[in-house]
Amino acid sequence: MKDQPLVSICIPAYNSERYILETVERALNQTWKNLEVLVVDDASTDGTVDKLKTIKDPRFRFYVNDQNMGMAGNWNRCVCRCRGAYVKLVPADDILYPDCIEKSVPYLMRHPDIKLVVTGTDLINDEGQIRGRYAHWPVRGVFNGKKLAKSSILLNNFFGNPVCALFRKQDFEATGGFDEDIPYILDFDLWLGLSSMGRVAVEPESMNAFRVRRDSNTGKLVGKGGADYTKEHIRLMYKHLRWGHLRMSPAEQMFSISWRWLRNWIIAAYIRISAAR
Repeated sequence: MKDQPLVSICIPAYNSERYILETVERALNQTWKNLEVLVVDDASTDGTVDKLKTIKDPRFRFYVNDQNMGMAGNWNRCVCRCRGAYVKLVPADDILYPDCIEKSVPYLMRHPDIKLVVTGTDLINDEGQIRGRYAHWPVRGVFNGKKLAKSSILLNNFFGNPVCALFRKQDFEATGGFDEDIPYILDFDLWLGLSSMGRVAVEPESMNAFRVRRDSNTGKLVGKGGADYTKEHIRLMYKHLRWGHLRMSPAEQMFSISWRWLRNWIIAAYIRISAAR
């Protein structure tokens, strides 16, 4: 453990009493031992905090916000309060598999130009049953970050869900963190910012699980057809074009918007079907 840098598993939570204990326990049960698990509760109104008070582990700590800060504000606070050089962000209803950290950290330790590590993700339902898999990228390897960012804007978010990624805290700070003007796809926004700074390592093996819930933000917004997501995709694209992270022709920009709109309808149908099983 002396040779292992500290990894912070950051869990932002809000009204998460149903899943929070499993999420924290899975985080603590990593084969990588030098870690802290940090929960920042965004002024929950359910029993989340009472659940957190039952956890007795020296590697675990939690804070409760005095008032609700919203998703971006709470996610930023969670990362800013952590102590580790490396950060794994885990939404409060998702889970890590035991070797997730151990298999991800070496990429960042050995390669300073790698700014983001993404891994395969299973899709699970409310009961934790695997219902699918998120296709991050067809092959494993290390990729030019700006090229992967452009492919993701044009075709599909090849980076993946928040739970899939590992990054350095100092690189997170260099991007400015989560943008409160991008409230729904704020993780995708961060992946674009990080990837513009260097390379991205892709490990397709499933090392975590993303919970597909009808009552989640994703389920509510995309489940309605995704109009808000499409608008946010447009804001996201033009933001990174202005910053120079992307270079796209007008035709590519129009294709990106149209394809995002169509994909939102496809995802909405998947969410309705999977939630009904």
